[in-house]
Amino acid sequence: MSALVGAAVVLLAGVLSAQQIANRFVSVRVLETPTLEMAPHARDFVRIVEGTPFAVPAEKILVLTGVGAQNRPGAANSVGEVRINGQAQWAVWVPTNPYHSFPIPVGLRAVAGDSVEAGQDPNVGDQSMVVVVLGYLVDA
Repeated sequence: MSALVGAAVVLLAGVLSAQQIANRFVSVRVLETPTLEMAPHARDFVRIVEGTPFAVPAEKILVLTGVGAQNRPGAANSVGEVRINGQAQWAVWVPTNPYHSFPIPVGLRAVAGDSVEAGQDPNVGDQSMVVVVLGYLVDA
């Protein structure tokens, strides 16, 4: 019986945490979507790993497509963030399975000169994951 009560408490805590996270990120930076005449080439794909900021090159736009995390052994659930110029623009609850990737809403872009980072919400989890942001470059 105590295992069921414990499981219910953990589930309730997760639901409440997810709702708090969803309430914190209500504004998303959206720029006009460039028209693509063809699918992006593999050379234009970008993978930004937590701890290594990416500077968007001149005359380019970084189209952000996903955020995910690689867990380390014993990692706790956490919140993966996409940060542009130091400001969190998108966040997603990342469970403790080995690897997850979640789509970013269409329209989230970073322009030439922006610094894009992958990170974790410092108030959630134990910071034991490695967050990754995915996207591709297009001409501005």
